[in-house]
Amino acid sequence: MQRYWLLNDLYVNANYRGKGYSKELIERAKELCRASNACGILLETGKGNDVGNQLYPACGFELYDSVNFYEWSNS
Repeated sequence: MQRYWLLNDLYVNANYRGKGYSKELIERAKELCRASNACGILLETGKGNDVGNQLYPACGFELYDSVNFYEWSNS
């Protein structure tokens, strides 16, 4: 089994958006991922998240469509 990092949430305060902080945070996460000898970083984002769906490919992430995402809800 390969070790991956999971980027669960990326949030930048509204007062600091549009200044490149998201890209800096992602680049730092990539550095830490490399340092831990992990294979890469996985993340998910909603189809309607226009900012994220532009940001992640711009940071080198590729759409990974060879798996299915399943959810079970306890409600």
